[in-house]
Amino acid sequence: MALVHDLAESAIGDIPTFAGVAKERKYDMERNGFQYLDNLLQTYSPKRATEISELWLEYEQGETPEAKWVKEMDKFECLVQAHEYEQKTFGKKDLSEFQGLLAKIHSNEATQWAESLYREREDHLARREKRLPIIFIAGDPVASDKIASHVSRELSLPHISMNKRLHEKAHDVEYRHHGIIKNCLDKEFDVPASLVVEVLENEITAIDGQSWGIISGFPNDTEQLAEFEKKVQNSNCTFYVEYPPHTDDQRQKSSILGKAKNTWGPSPAHFKNVLESSAAHFEVIGSTVDQPTMSEMDLCGLAVNSIKAFITVGVEKKVS
Repeated sequence: MALVHDLAESAIGDIPTFAGVAKERKYDMERNGFQYLDNLLQTYSPKRATEISELWLEYEQGETPEAKWVKEMDKFECLVQAHEYEQKTFGKKDLSEFQGLLAKIHSNEATQWAESLYREREDHLARREKRLPIIFIAGDPVASDKIASHVSRELSLPHISMNKRLHEKAHDVEYRHHGIIKNCLDKEFDVPASLVVEVLENEITAIDGQSWGIISGFPNDTEQLAEFEKKVQNSNCTFYVEYPPHTDDQRQKSSILGKAKNTWGPSPAHFKNVLESSAAHFEVIGSTVDQPTMSEMDLCGLAVNSIKAFITVGVEKKVS
């Protein structure tokens, strides 16, 4: 029944609620469309055609327990889609008109799901109203962690190292996904972007409302960035580290998040461009034409001065 209840739409198209079509007329249109499909199916399997038609009529009449359940799930699925679309548009698209479907859900189990979804939506929209004061230090995977730690100490700002946090989660047996993260780290797989963002979002909650927070080791690819923009917020402030060429073996090692050698991922130059285009503030920290070589301490000092100037100017207002 769940599979066939909207089958008529393949013949007449979807008729949205806001189209203003009377319920009786909509039923007649769908019944006519379904009759057309039934005629087609009768040619190949009369038995199946009759079975499908009976299921569709049972759903439309909405009297059996199965029909009532499928109708409720149809309404619930609309609510889920509306919420997901609001997430994809970063809360800018308000689809409150779909919330009226809550009144059409009555069973205990479906009501619990709908109420949980409603709370999730309210929390999502509330977080969209508040711009989190966070700064990404991205680029060179080794230097970014060291620079972030130095900036954190010098400017007394909280620092979240995603490399360190994922290691901790991998060994936290109380964390439901610890085995997945550990397996990824041990076998040099990419940790799923949605899981990385889940860990990061929980960490950000602890610094929410405080002064600017520093995040290093994230994002490492476009998938992580897209997931962050969808689930947390759609703009960021990024300081991109370009470390001068170095022969030190340690400099050649990638971070935990980017350790997997995925040849299909974007090039560093492309990813840098993506970061720049998505950032409310983007600044490169590293060597220049005038200063082609730079020590790690010089790089840390430059980062401190740049980030201090950034947060002093009050860019937080511009970001929001």
